Amino acid sequence: MGSYIGKTPTELEMAGNEDEEDVLGFKLTVLRDAMIHLRVQFLHFQSFYEKEGLENIGNDLKAMKIILMVVQNKIEELKSIIPEYLEIKNIGMVKQKIEDFDLVVTEIVLEMKEFERDNFLMEKVEKLINKLNPFDVPNLETLDQELSPNEMMKTIMSKSAKKQQDKMNKETIQNDEENEVRHDNSRILSGQRKIYKIFRKPVVLFVNHLEEDITLKSLQVLNESQIDYSIFDVSTDSEVRLIVKYLSDCETFPQLFARGNFEKLSDIDSLITSFPKLYDNGI
Repeated sequence: MGSYIGKTPTELEMAGNEDEEDVLGFKLTVLRDAMIHLRVQFLHFQSFYEKEGLENIGNDLKAMKIILMVVQNKIEELKSIIPEYLEIKNIGMVKQKIEDFDLVVTEIVLEMKEFERDNFLMEKVEKLINKLNPFDVPNLETLDQELSPNEMMKTIMSKSAKKQQDKMNKETIQNDEENEVRHDNSRILSGQRKIYKIFRKPVVLFVNHLEEDITLKSLQVLNESQIDYSIFDVSTDSEVRLIVKYLSDCETFPQLFARGNFEKLSDIDSLITSFPKLYDNGI
């Protein structure tokens, strides 16, 4: 399959129609070529930015935005047709790779918008562009091959590393938010007022995002025992998150409070009988 760099839209369309069964491979190739164009255009844009400054690079900025839009469109096209190719081995790997590209391109688009608000950082865009390696675009010729055990392990470890990195990024953002609250007495008081309202429920489970395994297991125990409890996701409120950490002297979540007192989740089996039930008639 040859490169489509430099072909007109009409020529690209004709090339695509020559082999309708190879639509996925064609679109992957076009995405790869568009990403090459994006990298070349960025280098051009970066060079002129360093030489000319902000005032004389209007045309280069427009060109960057156009090629970004092209890459986004190609990614969207692939996302829409991938479900039609479930019979291809390793199609899940293709889907994950395209989604990864999509996230990076979205970040680049957001950073380019900062250009108009004087918050633009060329170094940050450069790092993002470097994540878009055109040669990471899957090759249709190898998609239908079985993955070796080593390759499967690499894929699993890559997903695990990405999940861990996402968690670390969330924690960094939350730490920054909490530092702001620590230095603002009015926000600390606001957090305390919120806590008093939350503790009106005798049993409260504070969670930090709902996807954690230990959170789901804790919810299962409380639900199966029909406990009258409430749940609060501290990822949505930095003031409450900080106050809860102070009260429990514990940095991790989920955290269980009964009648305003912090309880260890490891003791939940022995505590569960003392918790009020949803359908307790008081008899």
